Amino acid sequence: MFDKNLMLLDSVADVKADVTGAAVDFRGEDPVEVHYRCVVPAVGADTSCIIKIQESDTTTSGDFTDLVVGASITAPGDQYLRARSKKRYRRVVITTAGTGTKNFGKVRVGVVAAGEYTNW
Repeated sequence: MFDKNLMLLDSVADVKADVTGAAVDFRGEDPVEVHYRCVVPAVGADTSCIIKIQESDTTTSGDFTDLVVGASITAPGDQYLRARSKKRYRRVVITTAGTGTKNFGKVRVGVVAAGEYTNW
């Protein structure tokens, strides 16, 4: 289950091109490793995307650096990224690739408090 206060992307429209999310204020560094859940509901034929979480001490776009980069996504589903940041702000960047029609559905990326545990 997502922490609604720490959503990096909650698409209202289908992701069909590269996306750079807005900076989200995490109020400081992480005391422990944070689990980010990336939900990609669709992947078109001959397409893929890479999701990365970036960090910064400011909200200036040029100050963000990669915190963690996921593997190439070629099928619908969930991907979990884990990292511990020492910086205040995070954002998501989705890079799309491929020769097919790009449509990844309404992608969601955010913090999940319980990590990857799903056996409720």
